[in-house]
Amino acid sequence: MSDGDVKVTESEECIAAKIEQMERHYMVGRENEIGFFLQQLAMSGQSKRVLNIYGTGGVGKSYLLDEFRGLAANAKAVFLLMDSRGFSHTPNDFCTELLRMLGYPAEKLGRIAEPQTLLELCHGVLREKADNTKLVLALDTFEEMNDMENWLREVFLPRLHSDILIVVAGRFPLQGLWLSSPAWRHWIHRMPIGDLDFFSVKQYLDRSGISEEPMIRQIWMKTRGHPLTLSLIVSTTMVQNVQDLAIADGIEVFEHVVRTWLTEVPNDELRELVETAAVLRHFNQELLSCVLDQAVTTDLFQWLAGLSFVRRVDRGWILHDLMRDAIGHELRIRQPEHYNRLQQRCIMYYYNKMTRSTQRKEIAWEGVEWHYYIGDHVVRNFCYQKLSPYRMEPLNSSNWTEAERYLENRRTNSQEVCIPLLNPDTGELFEYAISPEESSQMVKHIHLQELHELEPGIVKLMRDQQGSICGLTAIIPIHAGTLDYLCARPLSSAYFQSLPENELRELREAEGHIAGYFVKTIDVADFGDVTIRTTAGLTFISLLISSDYVVASPPDLPFLNDFHLSLGCEQTGDIVHYDYDANTPAPYYVLDTRGAKLQRYLNKMVESFGLSEHSEGRTNDLPMLSARENEVARLLVQGYMNQEIAASLYVSEITVKKHLSAIYRKLGIKNRTQLVNRLLNKAQ
Repeated sequence: MSDGDVKVTESEECIAAKIEQMERHYMVGRENEIGFFLQQLAMSGQSKRVLNIYGTGGVGKSYLLDEFRGLAANAKAVFLLMDSRGFSHTPNDFCTELLRMLGYPAEKLGRIAEPQTLLELCHGVLREKADNTKLVLALDTFEEMNDMENWLREVFLPRLHSDILIVVAGRFPLQGLWLSSPAWRHWIHRMPIGDLDFFSVKQYLDRSGISEEPMIRQIWMKTRGHPLTLSLIVSTTMVQNVQDLAIADGIEVFEHVVRTWLTEVPNDELRELVETAAVLRHFNQELLSCVLDQAVTTDLFQWLAGLSFVRRVDRGWILHDLMRDAIGHELRIRQPEHYNRLQQRCIMYYYNKMTRSTQRKEIAWEGVEWHYYIGDHVVRNFCYQKLSPYRMEPLNSSNWTEAERYLENRRTNSQEVCIPLLNPDTGELFEYAISPEESSQMVKHIHLQELHELEPGIVKLMRDQQGSICGLTAIIPIHAGTLDYLCARPLSSAYFQSLPENELRELREAEGHIAGYFVKTIDVADFGDVTIRTTAGLTFISLLISSDYVVASPPDLPFLNDFHLSLGCEQTGDIVHYDYDANTPAPYYVLDTRGAKLQRYLNKMVESFGLSEHSEGRTNDLPMLSARENEVARLLVQGYMNQEIAASLYVSEITVKKHLSAIYRKLGIKNRTQLVNRLLNKAQ
């Protein structure tokens, strides 16, 4: 075995082989990346000459490079690893270090002073090596190359032998001039390295000697599949030789991970921006400016968006889950008043967007975000943990047999489930337990034929990434065609029979016009699985946002009771049913936001955060402003745009702009964001 021309002894080779074998044993979840590397290794004149590995700190980039090194050795290829931290960032030092790795005599290197001569020599030795054997050149920690990046792209890499496979690893993808060049764009194969999925984590833990299902779930919940955190927690657990992760979770583990990421944040101003982003679920430049009560410049925001632990998503940007949780927790402890103020501004930002909208569909996104900020630890644990792309599909003839099989399995093979949850406000870890009998109650009254005949589309199936059915929902629209069924069948009859005739008439909408929904079940195969549970929770929240009347009556389980009450649902007092079993009364949960009730519901929820004055739209009139200026300010706080303010006050839009200019001048502020925050702070 050799690395370049460096010889090793037989005993060293045996030790190295054992280490390599053991490291490969713990390599999980990177099958696609390994397969592509092996494919390129076997080719000559690769169509993709540059493999660009990138991902957050601690996600396993260097570990994957080590795996590539071992695979190259097995294929009798030479693997040259250049870590940017191992040499001075000059072309001369780069070429010198590379020649040393290739076994070029040190005494000859010392006699070469001319940079161009050194560069020609380096290319010549590499060409000679590539003519005789497969060669891989790997550049690690590429984000620290700085000015060397241009030299590598423009001078060094283009002149390499066409069979040399180049691997570039760093926190960020190759971008800018790399992608503006059609040739480089053609040669680069992007290889983003993300967190491990649940099955890979389980495989890693099993190989580490941890096979107890509850502990696997707990480690999965804590690590979110982040490889460095996973390995640190496992090593802590193994060293302490305990099975109680509450002892072995090692807060220092998370502090170490955060410190690794924060090396990208050079000063206090940028640290404050990261801390604020950690309070938010999704963020953009506008929301950050509002929450910070100061304008965030485009340059500053672009810097934040470029960090390796920040990811672009459909509706903005997000911090890595572990980073957000760890920094948010630390900020909550260190500056509790500041943390609460930031969170309140988030609540009011989305509150204003929701109260000024007249269409439900216009606030669907804002509603999901608002529930994240307004919800307690139960809501966050059930709806805003690790989200996976589970697919919902309506029941039909092609999946009917699968649906029947799913129901049969849930009724006969339900397992006891323990759901560990963390309260981020207190750091307390607590659990909800569900017995097999309680779990099977979720599908006790689900009859596919009956529901499908009532209305196709009522039953939907949830598929996981492997294509298996892992959940089922039965949500019945309330209208003239379904109301008689709801008044007669188990789970729903007790509630709808209790309604007075005038309310039933309101619900008996013509078919095609839906008055609301009755949730017969939102069931998943395993409530202990964070990702499936998150999908189920968000399904219910999305229903609350899209409809103005929702009724549910799940089994009387503590975690379901807490979940519905945390979302602001009203629990019916004397109206219960005994359809799950003959002994336990199951209550109903109702959220009625029809008409003006929506505003009352929103106000009730924000009042729990001490924002009652804001929820009523009061701004505590400022004496330096005129009566009309105070009216303009009040409407602006409620989220009205200039045109809407003008229509509400029966004035022109130009007049509104003049009032705003006068308000800004009197208060010594520059924009709408500062005005909103000034008035909200005064109202506290």
